[in-house]
Amino acid sequence: MQLTDEFTIPTPPDEVFQALLDLRNVAPCVPGGEIEDPDADGVYPGKVIVRLGPMKFAYAGSLSVVESDTTTRRAVIEGSGNASGGGETARVRSVMDVVPDGDGSLVRISSDIEVRGRAAQMGASLMGAVSKQMVKKTAKCLAEKLAPKA
Repeated sequence: MQLTDEFTIPTPPDEVFQALLDLRNVAPCVPGGEIEDPDADGVYPGKVIVRLGPMKFAYAGSLSVVESDTTTRRAVIEGSGNASGGGETARVRSVMDVVPDGDGSLVRISSDIEVRGRAAQMGASLMGAVSKQMVKKTAKCLAEKLAPKA
């Protein structure tokens, strides 16, 4: 399933890009997300809890930045996980671009998500709606974190 999202943050693009590459900084902003320190290869173990309608899935797995270009402010992030208590699996590959938007930044995210198990039966429209809400909440949290301190 392909999902695209975008959001703006009133912070310069280079600063936003660097903040987004720090997965330990981003994880607390993701609803239901937790992440640990990376291993020697830069792979972060973590988990995320996702609610799809009446069902809740707790995925444990890993996340890593597999490509990063500070000149173009483009990065590729990959993750995978298994849900507790069954054959639920999820994999994601997201391409993130940060571009200037006035005095701030526009963040574009294009994700290829593969979900197997009961979550996949919930349907693409529900998963898309949940994803958009998660991105919206994450963006708001990041904007607050990156806002200049008064």
